[in-house]
Amino acid sequence: MSRTLHIVATSATFIAALFIADAWRTAHRNAAQLTATLATQNALIQQAAAQEQKRNAQLSAALSSIATEKKRVRTPQQAVEAIPSVLPPLPLPVKVLLPDLTQSPNPGDAPPASISIPQSDLKPLYDSLQDCRACALERDATKKDLADEKVRVTGLTRERDAAIVAAHGGSFWSRLKHATKWFMIGVAAGAAATATSHS
Repeated sequence: MSRTLHIVATSATFIAALFIADAWRTAHRNAAQLTATLATQNALIQQAAAQEQKRNAQLSAALSSIATEKKRVRTPQQAVEAIPSVLPPLPLPVKVLLPDLTQSPNPGDAPPASISIPQSDLKPLYDSLQDCRACALERDATKKDLADEKVRVTGLTRERDAAIVAAHGGSFWSRLKHATKWFMIGVAAGAAATATSHS
């Protein structure tokens, strides 16, 4: 009977060792797969961040140039000269006529300027103004989408960090608890094997 008990205990120990080895191998494979996935995703995230920084730099430069141009134009005459450069490409040039201010003793009483727009320019100009309105609406929607995306990315980052912690066996205390449990199972199996071998 003692020999049968010894064979059963040895078989149980061997099976437990196989289960432990399989669990370790699976955990090791999952950790390697997670590491590879995270490395790939981090590369994509870094690439997207670099592209975003490049676009932001280009946008800042363009906005700075526009602000400089706005500061440079101070008088109506300068505005007349600058307006054609900011209009969309039109079939015929737009004419802006300023009244002669030398005839008016008070600059506040100056007659208004007039703009002469050829009929062939009206449709392209209208389309361009509508495109500007559409761009403003799209910009506002994009700002809101960006705010939502930032919230989503924050949530995904937290989930990723939690997955990394879980792949490494959890927090320090959960790993210690898990290791202690397996240590106690090993001690019990060793004690059982020792007890059966002495009987």
